[in-house]
Amino acid sequence: VIPGMDELEALCLKDGGAIVNGIENVDGYYNISAKEEGDFENIVYGIYEFIEYEHAKNKLGSPVAELPYGYYRDYKALKNDPNCNPHYLEEIEKYNVEPYVSFKEKYCVATVKIDSFKSKYSYESTGEEFINNKTEGYEIYRSVDKISNIKTGKLLGKYTSYLLTPYGIFKTPESYMTSQCTRINKFKYLPLKKSIDSWVFNKE
Repeated sequence: VIPGMDELEALCLKDGGAIVNGIENVDGYYNISAKEEGDFENIVYGIYEFIEYEHAKNKLGSPVAELPYGYYRDYKALKNDPNCNPHYLEEIEKYNVEPYVSFKEKYCVATVKIDSFKSKYSYESTGEEFINNKTEGYEIYRSVDKISNIKTGKLLGKYTSYLLTPYGIFKTPESYMTSQCTRINKFKYLPLKKSIDSWVFNKE
């Protein structure tokens, strides 16, 4: 018996899974949760033309490290674009598979500072330790991804998931016993085949 499974199942059945309230076609969005990180992979894969985000502190390995604080936009550009980001050039060079190989032959991911984000839609991902049962020895982590219309505040999509990690006496995670909503109650809970932004933004 894996400790915490009953509680995990109850949480998953309570509010786990995806809700889609609207479908939109967009070229990009404001990623609230991408602070200091940017998002080059979705651009390389051709899912979005741009991603906007905030830079509020210097973080080691960030594509905007040491640049002025404020809002930035990552976008697909030709290799001769003066805003091609050296950080992304290095990251993309590490991949010797498609679509990275074809992408770097002609394009780069460029970064430019903007006065404020222009996107109509936002993406936000949050996570927290939801339960820490020290008596039985397990943790349940809750994560929520949300897509919203910035101007109206309307929630277009939401995905809630839970992750159970039994840790035993010495609080060493038993990773092989880690469970999430998709592993239980298979007749009531179906796995999300693609990310919530792909559902809401009508991406294949």
